[in-house]
Amino acid sequence: MRKFIIACFMLAVSMGTFASSRIPLYPKQDKPIKNGGGPHRMPSRPLTAVLEDYTLTFGYGFDEAVTIELLDEDENVVYTDWLAPGQTTLTFPTSLAGEYTIRLTVGTMCYIGVIEL
Repeated sequence: MRKFIIACFMLAVSMGTFASSRIPLYPKQDKPIKNGGGPHRMPSRPLTAVLEDYTLTFGYGFDEAVTIELLDEDENVVYTDWLAPGQTTLTFPTSLAGEYTIRLTVGTMCYIGVIEL
């Protein structure tokens, strides 16, 4: 019985290790990035990414380059990278650990979310 309990515990721990989490990224409302034009009629829809281990994955590739920044609790940029047009995944360095604010700049829009590495 003891071996069965230990095996169940190990299975539960390993499932938590391999679990992925969905990361919602919401349009930044306080200071929108715009290049002229009139006001938007509808708010932009949030983006969704999946984080598995240190790999961030989007369900589709963007038409243009996307800047990705991680900010610490003091809003200092601690990591910057970008996705090339059509690229769907980005792997973060394993030296990053903890909770960060993630900021994506897609064209003229900025999206914000929270990520835990």
